Amino acid sequence: MDTNKKTTQDEIRKNIIELFEIEKLPEEKQEETISRIGKIIFQSVLMRVLPILKEEELDQYEKLVESGVEPDTLLDFFFEKIPSFLQIVAEETENFRKESAEVLKQIK
Repeated sequence: MDTNKKTTQDEIRKNIIELFEIEKLPEEKQEETISRIGKIIFQSVLMRVLPILKEEELDQYEKLVESGVEPDTLLDFFFEKIPSFLQIVAEETENFRKESAEVLKQIK
């Protein structure tokens, strides 16, 4: 993984921590929460990016998933194939934050 992609992934993680104020949780809950939120957001991102891929790129994606690659490898794949990938991640993170806030308001 090159340095720019690693920096971007670290930035995504930092944004999730800040948006959802995860640093306020007990330390043992922070990683679990980041992972859970990340998975939810990634599913939303997938819903947007998979239709953008060309057929041969979709085949590549399926082979990567079937081979059980690390999440970082999948992120690298999307960064390479979709120039607006980071923007899509940012938008879906914000959408999740807004939806979560709305649900919390309704609960109160």
